[in-house]
Amino acid sequence: MTALAHVLEPWHRSARATAGLYGHFIRLAFLKYLAYRLRYYTGVISYTIFVSGYYYLYTALFESRVPGPDGVATMGGLTVQEMVTYIAVGWIGRSFYFNNIARELMHQIQEGQIAMQLVKPFDVQAVMTFEAAGESAFRLLMFTLPISVVIVPLFGINLPEDPALLGWTVVSFILSLMVYSQINFLTGCLAFYMKNISGVLRAKMVSADFLNGLLIPFSFFPEWFQTAVGFLPFQAVGYIPVTIYLGKRPGNELWIALGIQAAWAVGLYLAGRVVWKRSVRTVIVQGG
Repeated sequence: MTALAHVLEPWHRSARATAGLYGHFIRLAFLKYLAYRLRYYTGVISYTIFVSGYYYLYTALFESRVPGPDGVATMGGLTVQEMVTYIAVGWIGRSFYFNNIARELMHQIQEGQIAMQLVKPFDVQAVMTFEAAGESAFRLLMFTLPISVVIVPLFGINLPEDPALLGWTVVSFILSLMVYSQINFLTGCLAFYMKNISGVLRAKMVSADFLNGLLIPFSFFPEWFQTAVGFLPFQAVGYIPVTIYLGKRPGNELWIALGIQAAWAVGLYLAGRVVWKRSVRTVIVQGG
């Protein structure tokens, strides 16, 4: 009986082995995207074009503004230099936290690969989160840094007056990655019910860029709109990190902003677990 009990003892993975397993997925994701590095080099050109377009647009808008008592024209509480910095830092940050979890999850469901994922001894949500971290590590080296080298001197972007804000901006963008990854995971779960969510993904990408303040700062909108958007997780993706960089979160506001991001990251992860458990019950293998 003792020998039989030993044989039937449930299998457990140690915490160290679990950390090594999920860390391995970060490495694999990095190597996978390394094969497509040329695509990211061309992305440096496209992002520079995006920033250039917004630069000339907002420069023209500020030139039409009447200067204030201090002789400086402002719009939405931002000067023209702050607006240019806002745009540049926002797009630089996007090059880091952007990922395609939702599209990958949709393809796995459509092609029947999700069935194999479900029988493997790991948590799919955790794996996809760590793969997103690996992709972002690759993006940081092959996309974010080259874009910064081009955009920062080209548009005269200055570092924050307080050097510590640069470090907090990096922390904030890491939290942005966590929030954005879980938003994408939740969106990808829709494929369990709709099968093809390509249209949803396009709508999500456009609306997310708008609602996170990347295209237009929240301060440009009426207060009721800012309040409404404040109840959504998108401000924790793009708007908060940029305002931290600009020094618009003084004192305790910095900690509150980082706390909001952390709360959304944890809350969305937990929501993802609930949605995942319900969604996998509807799995229908279409191929494979």
